[in-house]
Amino acid sequence: MNAWHNPLVPIIYILNFLVLGSIITFAVLFHYNTKIILLSNFIIIISMTALFFKLLYWYSIKKPAKSSLGAVRISDNLNNAKVYLLRLAFCIFTYVTPTYYIAQQPSLVMSNHVVSITLVIITIVAIIGMFIERYLFFIE
Repeated sequence: MNAWHNPLVPIIYILNFLVLGSIITFAVLFHYNTKIILLSNFIIIISMTALFFKLLYWYSIKKPAKSSLGAVRISDNLNNAKVYLLRLAFCIFTYVTPTYYIAQQPSLVMSNHVVSITLVIITIVAIIGMFIERYLFFIE
């Protein structure tokens, strides 16, 4: 199955939008001293759900397609170490780092200014992760 025509693609697009939008919203609200526990829990749940669907998507596109035209050579781009490293970086940047920080944030002993700066850095890292994901999607 072509990676572009996988039924998980629209779901992943929506989940990635929700993850990144929630992280940005959380950072902005924290900057203005508005703490919403429901948003923190939503980010944790939606990030883990998006990670699950992304791993499921990668597993489904790894399977060779059934074709009546004969054997099709799988691109070397899908099997090299660079792609696996980029996939790992994407997962850590976009899903794991923000989720871990937001889960640990209530127990941190830091000033709100430091936490606010850290949230901005984590938001930038998540955006970089999304750019990595777009790059991976287009080379597949």
